[in-house]
Amino acid sequence: MICQEFTADDIAFLPALEPEGWGDIRPRFEFFLRSEYCKPIKIVEDGRPVAVGTSIFHSDTVWLACIITHADYRNRGLGSAITRHLIGNVDRNRYPTINLDATEFGYPVYLKQGFEVECQYAHLRREDNAPELPPSPQIRPFTEDFREAAYAIDRMVSGEDRRGIMAEFLADSFIYVDSNEALQGVYLPSWSDGPIVATNNAAGFALMQLRAASRPFAILPMDNTAGLKFLQEHDFHIRKTSRRMILGPKRVWHPEHLYNRISGALG
Repeated sequence: MICQEFTADDIAFLPALEPEGWGDIRPRFEFFLRSEYCKPIKIVEDGRPVAVGTSIFHSDTVWLACIITHADYRNRGLGSAITRHLIGNVDRNRYPTINLDATEFGYPVYLKQGFEVECQYAHLRREDNAPELPPSPQIRPFTEDFREAAYAIDRMVSGEDRRGIMAEFLADSFIYVDSNEALQGVYLPSWSDGPIVATNNAAGFALMQLRAASRPFAILPMDNTAGLKFLQEHDFHIRKTSRRMILGPKRVWHPEHLYNRISGALG
């Protein structure tokens, strides 16, 4: 099985690979292609891509994402081949830690590659319309004077330096600023699933409320018990869980301050 570089011509074949519930994966791969921090690959059979995946490089960590095999080609080792190739092309001296978010299909594959479960994510959904609640007056659109503080909060929460990719999505983000003009939280609505990182529950809850006004789903670590309780009190219900997995040295991160994840699509 030969892994090749994914190209713009392959975008047209992606709808046939879309797993149920993932939605349109073409925008994700369009981003992977234009980002200097991502390296998407494919396996081709019968003249078309039948397995795909990408690596996403941060400062000294890597995420593997969107490892997908066409339903007609499963159980032939293609997912394992994509995973091995992505791992094999990571300089482990520079990037010792590799993470991913595992679906039920992918979980057994990643276990065989040496990944371990680090935590679980709860996937929640609200069936009814969002309640009409006034936004917090401490939330405002992002401005450049808060850029470094936003990077610092994300680094504290994630344990990673993700500014390379994060920079692209800050311009249309929202921030929570306290009465002393100190940044307490950031919500990035255009970064995949719309991550929220915050230093405290007041900021996290306010930004979650803002996000819930337009998005009926949420995904956050099971370790963030306060965040889960807040969502459940606002008619969100857990529908499923997924596993965050790690290969290599563990990082110090703070899942209790992650009020919505980015998703496996972007680390």
